[in-house]
Amino acid sequence: MRFKLKDIPGLDAAHQNRWRIKSLEIDGKNPVLAELAGWSSNAKADFNKIMKVMRYVGTQDRVRNKKHVKKSDNPKHGDVYEMRADKGSARLMFFYSERDRSVVVCTNTYWKAKDSKKEQDVAFDLCGHLKRLYEREAGNERKRR
Repeated sequence: MRFKLKDIPGLDAAHQNRWRIKSLEIDGKNPVLAELAGWSSNAKADFNKIMKVMRYVGTQDRVRNKKHVKKSDNPKHGDVYEMRADKGSARLMFFYSERDRSVVVCTNTYWKAKDSKKEQDVAFDLCGHLKRLYEREAGNERKRR
C-alpha cells in the first residue's frame, strides 16, 4: 500500500496552528475527501459541523469534549478517535501522528444510525488498522532514507 497525506479543502493555516489536519490517501484513493464532498452536497448541516470540529481540533492540544471528539472505548483499537457532528450523524475517524510533526490523519468515515454500535466498532477498527499500516510504512520510509 502507498500512503500520502492530502490537504482538506476549507482548512487553512489559521485552523491548524497546533495540528495539521490531513486526509489519508491510499493507493491513489481518498475516501475521506470523497465522503466530505458528498456531505457538502447532500448533508450540509453535518458537513458544516464536521468542518467546525476539524478547525477546533487543529487549534487545540487534545480535544476532550465528547460532544466533538470521542476516543474508542475498545482497547484493541488503540489511540483512535472520531470527530462528531454534534446532534448529527456524520463521523470522521482519525488518529494523532506525533511522528509526522503534529499531524491529525483522517482515515475513514461513517454515518451514525440510531443503533450503530456495530458500525461504529467497525469504523474504529478500520481506523486502528490504517493507523498501524501507516505507521509501519512511515517507519520503513525513514529507514530507506
